[in-house]
Amino acid sequence: MRSIKLAACLLLMMQALPSHAAFTLPGDAMRCTRSATLLNCTDRFGNHYGIVQRGNDTLMRGFDVISRLSWAQTSTTYGRLQIFTGVSADGQVWFGSSRRIGWNVVSRLSSSQGERDRVNCNRLNGCR
Repeated sequence: MRSIKLAACLLLMMQALPSHAAFTLPGDAMRCTRSATLLNCTDRFGNHYGIVQRGNDTLMRGFDVISRLSWAQTSTTYGRLQIFTGVSADGQVWFGSSRRIGWNVVSRLSSSQGERDRVNCNRLNGCR
């Protein structure tokens, strides 16, 4: 479930960034480079993520060091609603939705292992 929450939060962070940027998050947590359609990030632990946007569709791929698994996720946006599905290298599948409400995004997630979760993200406070 850690990879699922991470993927959802990364997707939300990408939407808040300027279209061309190179930046580091506080405490050197993550180093990212962004072009008009691609965001590529690596953190100090070795996790890495790539995110590509094409119209209303977003494609993500990443690697989680703790689980030692690669993962991929796709999403489509309909106004303020985003529907996403993903799969990790061990075969776990997840799906969910995110709804933008002002500066907040509320995501609901379900996995093929029967796990469910809710993630609240805010542009100022991050995700919890």
